[in-house]
Amino acid sequence: MNFFIIFLLGQSIDFAKHLEEEEDYFRAIYEYKKVYYSCEDPALKDSVSERIAYLSLKLGDYNNALTYIKRLQNESGKERKLGFVYLLMNDFKRAEELWKDNDTLMAWLYLRKGDVEKAKMHIPKIEFKRKSPFLAGFASAVVPGAGKFYSGRAFDGMLSFLINASTMYSAYRAYRSGRDVEFYLYSGLSVIFYAGDIYGSVIASQEYNEKELERISRGFETRYNVWKFWY
Repeated sequence: MNFFIIFLLGQSIDFAKHLEEEEDYFRAIYEYKKVYYSCEDPALKDSVSERIAYLSLKLGDYNNALTYIKRLQNESGKERKLGFVYLLMNDFKRAEELWKDNDTLMAWLYLRKGDVEKAKMHIPKIEFKRKSPFLAGFASAVVPGAGKFYSGRAFDGMLSFLINASTMYSAYRAYRSGRDVEFYLYSGLSVIFYAGDIYGSVIASQEYNEKELERISRGFETRYNVWKFWY
């Protein structure tokens, strides 16, 4: 009977690994759970529990990942794996406590947190050219659309420049022609578009920084193969 159970468990594990290779993580987790609740071997239960947690992270099911990591009986590497779960749950404080002796993981943590300077303290090679929201707003205050050019949005910058220029010119023509109603109308629109462009340039620079930081974080994750510390 025991041999039959071992055979069935082996079949389930092989099938789960196949599903994992096919990136069918949901069904793979189901197969691994069948093994977890059927076997008595602590080492096998730990191995399966680890795979369930890892695949749960892939699916974004962080609570399930946390549950199965906490069930690991082997304490070796358990805290480091918990750090991955806490990081992806944006619980940076707990992850930091568990990773404080690993420079690579700490740099990755701070990048995901948005603190580039602290990340550089662990990996000095990190480069991040931040766009200044103040400079973006100031540039658009001087030349409408310039702040969006600065923030990497050339099309939006050109569009803002044309809209502001056309309304300002229309207000000027109305003033020269003595058309008071049109002058006040276009002047009001000019103020609205001008202020909106300044505000939009500030937001554009902030969005640029967020996207660039996310790109750098993902690049760091790949370049330094941070997931090797899971194993």
